[in-house]
Amino acid sequence: MGDHTECIQVIYNPEEIKYDDLLEIMFKEHGGYLSKPYSVQYRSGVWYQDEDQKNAVDAKIKEIEQATGRKVFTHVAPLSDFYMAEEYHQKYMEKNRASSPFGGFFS
Repeated sequence: MGDHTECIQVIYNPEEIKYDDLLEIMFKEHGGYLSKPYSVQYRSGVWYQDEDQKNAVDAKIKEIEQATGRKVFTHVAPLSDFYMAEEYHQKYMEKNRASSPFGGFFS
């Protein structure tokens, strides 16, 4: 079970939202980015598709570290294989909106 990381794949239109804006949201909303992961399965991570995205991630991490004085432990790596989760995990927030602490934020 510990040889994978649970994550989401974001498909976006760069004419509607910039990659830097997605990074801003990710680092603002993702609560675990300032502490070491306790397992590979639940670590914070960003997988980039090209050097421009890698450079943007590295710059955002540097910006956060300089602003907070703390190390960011987010795993940064090139995108490789991505496997869809089992069906019962698909659209989890939508299916469990009533019990979710996030309400309808992630749908």
